Amino acid sequence: MSQSSKPVVGYLPDERPPIWKLILFALQQILVMFPATVLVALLTGFHVSTTIFASGLATICFLLVTRGKIPLYYGSSFSYITAIVSITGATFGQTAADELISMAQFGIIMSGLVSIAAGIIINVVGMKVIEFVLPPTVTGSIAIVIGIALAGTAITQAAGSGATGEAQNITWIIALITLVATILFSVYLKGTLGQLPILFGILVGYAVSLAFNVIDFSSIFAGDIVAVPHFTFPKASWAAVLAI
Repeated sequence: MSQSSKPVVGYLPDERPPIWKLILFALQQILVMFPATVLVALLTGFHVSTTIFASGLATICFLLVTRGKIPLYYGSSFSYITAIVSITGATFGQTAADELISMAQFGIIMSGLVSIAAGIIINVVGMKVIEFVLPPTVTGSIAIVIGIALAGTAITQAAGSGATGEAQNITWIIALITLVATILFSVYLKGTLGQLPILFGILVGYAVSLAFNVIDFSSIFAGDIVAVPHFTFPKASWAAVLAI
């Protein structure tokens, strides 16, 4: 079979897969989206409920503006983590003071305005000019730096985030089994199942966690079913703008 005649696995925005596939794709999307969105809030000192609310609102607005033609989810950006932490001074899992969050918000809003201006410029001058100013060697290097900066957090969490002794060994085993399972599913599964390696990898990791009896359900039952977002107003800070 020639390269051009190979079947394409996937769906375009105007296509609709069967309902059972939609459910599986949606579950995987949630499992990919939710931890990343919450993790950024925990790392930067933002309120988790507010972050999820803002993420959902931004996604709905984007889908309305694009009339559903671009299936995109607006989650938390990992690009700003270092800059925001330098403003809030937050440690993992601790909420920063409202004043510091407000200053970071101002920097984020100004960054958004810069992005809008950049979009207008690109629309006027064309992509070739932007590719000349920001070649792949530059944008690729930035992506690498972001990944390297987050590698420490990934390793820390895989090691149990401060766990010691047997507990740390168990968390390493679970993390490695989950990673290997996800890679194997991604390589060897074909068709629709091949599009769901993360979903199956997480299920394997969860099953292993149950086998080791390390899942604490008490925090789930103790949490609120509905959490009202904690809103703060932006506070002008040009230092935050420069940082972000």
